[in-house]
Amino acid sequence: MTNNEIELIALEVFNKYIQSGGSHKQLFNIMQKEGIKFREVASSNANFVGALTFGNNKPYIMINQGIGNNGRRNFTIAHELGHYFLNHKLHSSSFFCQEDNIVEDSDISIRIEQEANYFASCFLMPRQKITSAFLAIIKRSKKADVRNFLPVNNKTFGVWRGIRDNFIRRFGVSEAALRYRLIGLQLARFEF
Repeated sequence: MTNNEIELIALEVFNKYIQSGGSHKQLFNIMQKEGIKFREVASSNANFVGALTFGNNKPYIMINQGIGNNGRRNFTIAHELGHYFLNHKLHSSSFFCQEDNIVEDSDISIRIEQEANYFASCFLMPRQKITSAFLAIIKRSKKADVRNFLPVNNKTFGVWRGIRDNFIRRFGVSEAALRYRLIGLQLARFEF
């Protein structure tokens, strides 16, 4: 599946379920409407982050209750929803996603995990919403030399810090996920 196809599916899901506000605020509503059961589980396996499973013909999303960062937690749930909405075929009765499968800021080798990560990124930070908000901020900035791209360095770190804090709240993501999306959209480059 191509990134364009994945982004279109994420946008379809977004448009179907998100009336206003951030998609991270509707994750539980989406699971409820799709008939997906949700559980946070205590896991002694430090690598376990989340899973999409099926039991009694019902889908379940389980995540490790030890995920301390809300942005990371939202990304993990959106990642598992990515498996669901992208109709990934299970090799067993579940997708068991480990810490290194759900990465917000780098490439991984397992294709379905890459696709679920890209879905999560597109769903939580839709291209149009994040691009227009990002460009509006840097156009008002006195420190940003370019008005359609931000090279993040010592000179523009204060601008980045304001964008980062605003967007982490607005989109409900971690800094790593935000950086990954902005780099992918060619809106920012991190020079340190």
